[in-house]
Amino acid sequence: MVKIFITRRLPPVAKTLLSAHFQVEESQKEGSLDPHELLEAVQKYDALLCTLADVFTRDLLDKTSRLSALSNYAIGLDNIDLEAAKKRGVAVYNLPDVVTHSTADLTFALILSFIRKVPEARVFVQEGKWEGWSPDLFLGEELFGKCFGIMGFGKTGRAVAKRALGFGLKVKIYHYRPLDFTEEEKRVYTQVSFDELLEEADYLSLHLPLKEGTRFLIDRRAFERMKRRPLLINMARGAVVHTDDLVLALKKKEVRGALLDVVYPEPISHRHPLTQFENCVIVPHIGSATVECRHRMAKVAAENLIRHFCIPGALPT
Repeated sequence: MVKIFITRRLPPVAKTLLSAHFQVEESQKEGSLDPHELLEAVQKYDALLCTLADVFTRDLLDKTSRLSALSNYAIGLDNIDLEAAKKRGVAVYNLPDVVTHSTADLTFALILSFIRKVPEARVFVQEGKWEGWSPDLFLGEELFGKCFGIMGFGKTGRAVAKRALGFGLKVKIYHYRPLDFTEEEKRVYTQVSFDELLEEADYLSLHLPLKEGTRFLIDRRAFERMKRRPLLINMARGAVVHTDDLVLALKKKEVRGALLDVVYPEPISHRHPLTQFENCVIVPHIGSATVECRHRMAKVAAENLIRHFCIPGALPT
């Protein structure tokens, strides 16, 4: 019987679906597997339902014996050496569609909380400092009419763009490869070059995959071209932004703030220079952290393996 291992405790729907067809075991650890445990897993099981914390290097995959598939509990695949997996005949699956709306929602949750000073205002009240209305108390900024730049126009980038229109923002798009806009998109969005977006954006929201052409795309040169001191939002991958260059950009006030769901390296130390800036908000990679989204992720990750092993009638057509 096919044996499957779930490398982290995930929403129970994953194990429930898989157990109907396979022999399934699930890690009971609080954290991720250590390298020795991961090596044991790739040698013992036919498939793994894994997370971004599980790193499958060429060396590790070369030691597989029976592994047939990896189903990543994530949209990204940068934790897996895809070339090595292909060479070993290991199929790799991800979740390209299920995290879109939760990630897009968090994009604007971070922006609005920051520009309207919500955390500071909450603490102000909790500490008993609110003594009455004041015309200059916690003055923030409006979104309406500003230039909202989006780098990366995949599913999440498009979902963010639609939300931006609802706030009355002027949306400009840069994508790392040529785009074919729909007629409706041509009416409401403006496609610009990389440099144009850096120069024109009041808000710069990153939604790019991590690949050879996007690694450290936002570097010293990019920051120097940001004429309008944008608010930088990274909901993509930490390594899309050069961390040391971001630290310098914050010091030189080339950006007016940074809102980061992802960082490089990850997790980041609380003593890292980025954590010392009041205008840099870092949250612990929670773009998909909604009950609904995590349930969908577990369900689809399990269904990927059921399809892989071609169980007739197991899933609706």
